[in-house]
Amino acid sequence: MASLLLLPALLALGADRGIPAAALEFRDSATFEGRAVSQYRAIEFRDTPVRPLTGDFKPTPGALYGLVPVGPRPETALAVVWCPKASAGAELWLDANGDGRLWADERHGMPGRDLEIAATITVQLEPTPKRVQRTLLFRRSTLGEGLRYAVRGFAQGTLALGGTKHRAVLIDGNADGCFDTVGQDRVWIDLNGDGQFDPLTEQFPLGKPIVKDGEVCVIRSDPLASAVRASPRSAAQGRLRLTLAGRPGPGAKASVELISDLGELVLIDRLDQPAAVPVGEYRISWLKLEMSDSSGQPWTYSFHEDKAKSHAVRTGQETTIAMLGALAMKVVSDSQRSDSKPKPGETVVISPRLVADECLYLSACTVGAESAARSAEGTAEILLLSPDGKTINRGITGFS
Repeated sequence: MASLLLLPALLALGADRGIPAAALEFRDSATFEGRAVSQYRAIEFRDTPVRPLTGDFKPTPGALYGLVPVGPRPETALAVVWCPKASAGAELWLDANGDGRLWADERHGMPGRDLEIAATITVQLEPTPKRVQRTLLFRRSTLGEGLRYAVRGFAQGTLALGGTKHRAVLIDGNADGCFDTVGQDRVWIDLNGDGQFDPLTEQFPLGKPIVKDGEVCVIRSDPLASAVRASPRSAAQGRLRLTLAGRPGPGAKASVELISDLGELVLIDRLDQPAAVPVGEYRISWLKLEMSDSSGQPWTYSFHEDKAKSHAVRTGQETTIAMLGALAMKVVSDSQRSDSKPKPGETVVISPRLVADECLYLSACTVGAESAARSAEGTAEILLLSPDGKTINRGITGFS
């Protein structure tokens, strides 16, 4: 199975409708008022580099290669090499500055269970890139030679709901170093003003409607938690119908996550049927498509948002979204992952990106049973051809 980077949906903050934004303060700590807030994720490793590695690193027996999926897109992830059987003891290499190279000062011994490393991560690419300093936490798995990671820190401050200010905390729920992932990052709000955060009634996934004094509000944030809003939501509804372009065949199934302009998460898992949703502007943040080929072999495709593309839902009206109508293969160079520009004679790494409807990119594809797909590593061959069709170079890639 190809690596699936559960990457975040960038929130459309243009629909503020006069709602003031609150700036929450980032704290580089793993706990808040005695509660652990760092969310650990397993790193997917393979026996060969996910990206070409240059610099001071030299391959060693037993080395495992992966990506730390921080930032908004796959190209902002940081390369990591885990060497649990290194001759001088377990060691970890991390491309902490994101320049695509591993230098001697990016090698870290890991004799114990835990390790923390300061790193520079990209939290925003558009309209202008933003990079911040964060502390990455690494922890050995209790079984086997696996490794998990977290991004240390949370954001705290106050938010106004229904005209009243409440203490609030934002938690990075998917360990991408950002605070804007709808459905995964979490917001704590002291709604009753007792100075506590009840885990059942005052902690919510970002994008979940919150009822306060009879008013429904939706909270959304930017990646740095520097512009957080609690916007009132209208009770008016319209209908949204999702279809697949072309002929997907009988038995095709789709699960779709959409996000409104207020930041509300809506899940739809039925095709060609109208679903009642609050009025607003919607965009697709994630799409999972399952279908079978002529031999009955199951294929599963996962798409994530590449660029925002809005669809309006009006009161009492129905809006249809036809998905996967246009597919285009694009490429991303390693120079787009860093501030450096390639010079004549330098090696440039090119990564393929399959884009659908100009707004979604293919993040994972599995064929058959998951175990079989994982053993095949979901790789594909890429050929670099000359104008006359001769093969100049070839390489192997996945959807990482």
